[in-house]
Amino acid sequence: MSNAPLHNKLKSQIDKYLSVELLSTHPEIRQFIEEVNQTYTANENTALVHSSSNAQVLQAENKQLQQALEQKTLFHDKLIQVLGELTDEVLNIKSDQEIDELIDIMRKEIELKRQFQIQLLESKTIAEQANEAKSEFLSIMSHEIRTPLNAIIGLIYIMEKENSLQSFQENIEVLKHSAQNLFLLINDILDFSKIEAGRVDIEKIPFNLSELAHQIAKSMEARASENLNTIEVIVDPDFVPNLISDPLRINQVITNLVSNAVKFTYEGKIQIRLKQIAVQSNFSTFKIEVTDTGIGIDPSKFETIFEKFSQAETKTSRLYGGTGLGLVITKKLLALLGSEIKFESEVGKGSNFYFTMHLPIDLKHAAVNTRDLHEDYKEENLKGLKVLLVEDNLINTKIAQKIMSQWEVEVDTAENGLVGIQKYNQNHYDVILMDLSMPVMDGYDATTTIRLTDKMIPIIALTASASFGYLDRALQIGINEYIIKPFNPKELNMKLGKYYRK
Repeated sequence: MSNAPLHNKLKSQIDKYLSVELLSTHPEIRQFIEEVNQTYTANENTALVHSSSNAQVLQAENKQLQQALEQKTLFHDKLIQVLGELTDEVLNIKSDQEIDELIDIMRKEIELKRQFQIQLLESKTIAEQANEAKSEFLSIMSHEIRTPLNAIIGLIYIMEKENSLQSFQENIEVLKHSAQNLFLLINDILDFSKIEAGRVDIEKIPFNLSELAHQIAKSMEARASENLNTIEVIVDPDFVPNLISDPLRINQVITNLVSNAVKFTYEGKIQIRLKQIAVQSNFSTFKIEVTDTGIGIDPSKFETIFEKFSQAETKTSRLYGGTGLGLVITKKLLALLGSEIKFESEVGKGSNFYFTMHLPIDLKHAAVNTRDLHEDYKEENLKGLKVLLVEDNLINTKIAQKIMSQWEVEVDTAENGLVGIQKYNQNHYDVILMDLSMPVMDGYDATTTIRLTDKMIPIIALTASASFGYLDRALQIGINEYIIKPFNPKELNMKLGKYYRK
């Protein structure tokens, strides 16, 4: 045998089964044992090599796993830190599932914030557009107010300088027209303000719609003729005219539509049409149309003409005038009346604005006298009527006195409510005209005091306070009715006429 040491496992087997004598007498056995020993040794060396290689691989994998665990722990700690900063709370997160749930929550929060940011940008754009529209509206409003004021101030100066009857006669119509435009403009602004504040109440009183339509056409004839237009009213033969609703607001709606038609039509025709649709169970369903042959409206502007502070185009307001409030007020009033404004239009051919109403029929035909809406009302002489005018503004007092002197009314004046009570106690009057806002004692307190002893004397509020709250309070304390300043002398004549005994 060679001098190479035997493998331990092989040596133990030889010692167990083979004797020394056998090995010494049989060299072929020793040769076999040597070859087997070499195989054992080779196999062991191979196993050692493989074992060493596997250990290195396992060590590398363990190192990568350790690094991954460290990264995960770092991410875990960083995530908790970020969430803690967002929530201002101490978080105790233990499991991977909780981390996954928090990540899902964060993803949803990020998406919500992204959507919110988009909405914020959209709102910002809308707000900027609204500010631009308001700025344009204020510019238009300034122009609309300053134009008639410029005419009034300039013509008064000219009349003072010329100081002649001819100058007076030439300029009085222009002054009247300018003042009327200014009055209508302020009315639109006040109406818009009241509607926006939800302070418009709809009355339910009997009236004749056919008569109302003819009165509106009559009152608009002069303005229509300035543009060489004609106005006509077309009523269905079977139309039921006696209805119950709010004639003042319906008048306002139709007047706004006719006014627009007149403004945007030249050498054309404006029609007010009353069309009967159905009559059932003492209710009338009908359609009101206002058509014109004017400039029409571009289809791209259909959605904007009913928006506040808007006209179809800026150049439209510059060319034709107006504030852009008319259709806004019309739309809101019709909504209060339970209807909706609609229209059809074609550029260059005209427009048709219309709405449908469903109103109870006035079976008693008790329609109120709407002559206060009629420009053709003839003022009555009221000679002998005794009026106490309670007014603190000296100019307003003089104007009212001069107006009533045309009707031969006997006017006594008081500069505040306290003086008014004193004069009422000392004299006899047929009517009291009472301003509401005055120093020392206002019209509310004065009226309340007078009503303690006299429930019958007519008291008419002559006031610039057009707010619904003020007027409602006035009626509650005993005011019979009211006239809003600046007032129409014909309206004052009509209301004083109610209490005149010849």
